[in-house]
Amino acid sequence: MAQQDILSTLRKLISGMDESLVIFDQNGTVLHASFDLEKLLGRSNLVGTTIFDHLTYEHERIAQFLGDLNTSKYIDVQVVLKNGNGSFTGRMRLASWRVDEGEFLVLGSLVDATHIERKRRDLLRKTLTIELLSKSKKIRSGKLHDAIYEILEMSSKAAGVTRVNAWLFDESHDRIECIGNYDTRSGKMVPQESLPVIEMPTYFMLFETEKIIIAANAQASPYTSELNEAYLIPNGIVSLMDIPLRSEGEIIGVICFEQVKQTRNWSLNDQKFGLIAAQMVSLAVETHKRKLAQQELEAALRQQKRLLTETNHRIVNNLKITESLLNIQVNKAKDSYHRNLMLDSVNRVQSILNLHEMLTENSKNLRISLNQYVNRLVQSLRESLSFPQKQLQLLTSIDSCEIKSSLAMCIGIIINEAVLNSYKHAFAENELGVIRIDFQMLGPKGVLEISDNGKGIKGNREFTGSGVEIIKGMVEHLNGNLDVDGTNGMKICVSFSMR
Repeated sequence: MAQQDILSTLRKLISGMDESLVIFDQNGTVLHASFDLEKLLGRSNLVGTTIFDHLTYEHERIAQFLGDLNTSKYIDVQVVLKNGNGSFTGRMRLASWRVDEGEFLVLGSLVDATHIERKRRDLLRKTLTIELLSKSKKIRSGKLHDAIYEILEMSSKAAGVTRVNAWLFDESHDRIECIGNYDTRSGKMVPQESLPVIEMPTYFMLFETEKIIIAANAQASPYTSELNEAYLIPNGIVSLMDIPLRSEGEIIGVICFEQVKQTRNWSLNDQKFGLIAAQMVSLAVETHKRKLAQQELEAALRQQKRLLTETNHRIVNNLKITESLLNIQVNKAKDSYHRNLMLDSVNRVQSILNLHEMLTENSKNLRISLNQYVNRLVQSLRESLSFPQKQLQLLTSIDSCEIKSSLAMCIGIIINEAVLNSYKHAFAENELGVIRIDFQMLGPKGVLEISDNGKGIKGNREFTGSGVEIIKGMVEHLNGNLDVDGTNGMKICVSFSMR
């Protein structure tokens, strides 16, 4: 009696529910089934059958539940159900009540899970596609055609649409040009002509406010119908989902998902996937532009390097010619005065020539080794000043460092003029003498000292001459300090910032 009362109550309760519901006893015998359940299973009058008659598997879990109703109150299980057309995946929720000693009633709710499984697989497919695209070497390589082909092909398969294409505005924004149109019917890219923006003002204005344009019936939609004549009707497009491509906040184009000959209702998952695909296309375009810019920069740097190398070679050649011409004049000089004038010029040219030869040898770097430069310069001075009437020693002590070529030029000229000055004025004929060149790094400052053990400056005589004026000019150019001491030989000390 209790069972009949509860069964009557449950029938009244579920009679108004628009769901697939069933009531059966502890043996699985169906006591009542809703109309929706009969429709779902493709059978009428299910009363008297058992729940097991409608299952293709999961018998054991249901039987186990029914066999232990004293402790089991609820179960939620995926099953495969039979219907008139074969079978389908379903989800069954069962709840039990004790109606009498050893007697139970079970209320079950059955749902067709085919679309749930389809959604799960669709989401898994799109997720996997996004993961693969995020690791794509083609997108990162900057090869736009290969990257676009990969994105469009994988996106069309993941979204299950007929066509996926990508478009970019031209420089004037008067036209939008297709950079790839993948058609699943042919399994390849197919040509697509560019479109004039002016003929589709509403469509393109919509991108300024919307992240995405969706239309199940694109040819009737007020947002996309202006595309009918030029694009939708000729290509048989029924439904579309279009997402703008953005770069640094600016709209640069659009990616289009298009269904041909049938209606497509775009799900939330479709829209999210489309937004990510648009980001992938934008990334490919930006990477391609950066690659082109990098290639142009590298070409410009190579050209600049060639020009710099060629310029240095020409300067060195011209200086060598100048040096040769001056040496000819030295040999033609009829007196020591003019000969010394020519020698001074030869040494000045040689100091500049040494610097440019080092720059030419080390064309990758505009900084040179001061130690190597001074030693090369001093060797040139030894060769040019090796005359029998004056036996001089040139000694150097230079801290190792690399300096800018402009700074090296000033230091070289100062050394050249100071050594020439000592050679001409510090020693008498046939006198042995020593000229020292020392350079030290003292923190951010450099200290250059050129000294000799000659006669120095006697009395109040000033430190003058054309070479002295050149030294002062170089020190001023370096924003440095010049100290001259002629009391015990001659000592010229120049301190300046190395930065």
